[in-house]
Amino acid sequence: MKKRAWMTTLAAALAVLLAACGALCGAVYSAAVDETLYGDQSRAAVAQTLGNAQDAAVTAYIGLDAQEQREAAREIALYMADADAGETLDLPILNEREKAHMADVRGIMRTCEGARTVCMSLSAALAVICAWTGAGAPRRHRYVWTGALAGAGLLAALGMALALAMRSAGFGALFVRMHEWIFSNDLWLLNPDTDILIRMMPQLLFEWALADVLKRAAGVFALALALLAAVYAVVSGMIDRHVTEGKQA
Repeated sequence: MKKRAWMTTLAAALAVLLAACGALCGAVYSAAVDETLYGDQSRAAVAQTLGNAQDAAVTAYIGLDAQEQREAAREIALYMADADAGETLDLPILNEREKAHMADVRGIMRTCEGARTVCMSLSAALAVICAWTGAGAPRRHRYVWTGALAGAGLLAALGMALALAMRSAGFGALFVRMHEWIFSNDLWLLNPDTDILIRMMPQLLFEWALADVLKRAAGVFALALALLAAVYAVVSGMIDRHVTEGKQA
């Protein structure tokens, strides 16, 4: 019985962690395929970076007016979302280095999309496993709650560690380290004198994007937890009925 209790607790903890991972990957992908990120949000971030500059100054800095940027933003978002798109983004305003970097980013978004599906599926499977391993145990719901709280506690600790690291090193430093870790090349090191992408996407835009991703992830995570609880309750009920009918027979 003790072994089954540990298995139930561990499965519940992993289910919570995988649900959080899936929610985060999904939120990153959703942000990346949102054309407003490369359009209106970009112009707002540039304007604020330039000291609340007027739209004419934003246009002069980026090199695109609002309509031109919205059209470019639509193409970028479609490229990120379309798995069947060509390897290279066909956007004349970008040079070859920028196109190569966007291809790298698109590859990461494909990974995020796949990871979202895998993590959520495994999380649901673990909810079913919790119901099976806990079947017949007198305090099975307690084991599930213990595991879920342990998973949530670990997530909270990771969140606090990230917040402290960001406060200590600053967003910019962590942003650079993240790029060094994710990318296997230096194509992300763009030059504002020659590369329009870096002018379209100042650091402030990525700070806003991070806040948006965390907000989206929190909402999806809450929904995922509710669905996992429902799956666990349904399967547990089915098992209880099966056991009861077996005893009566």
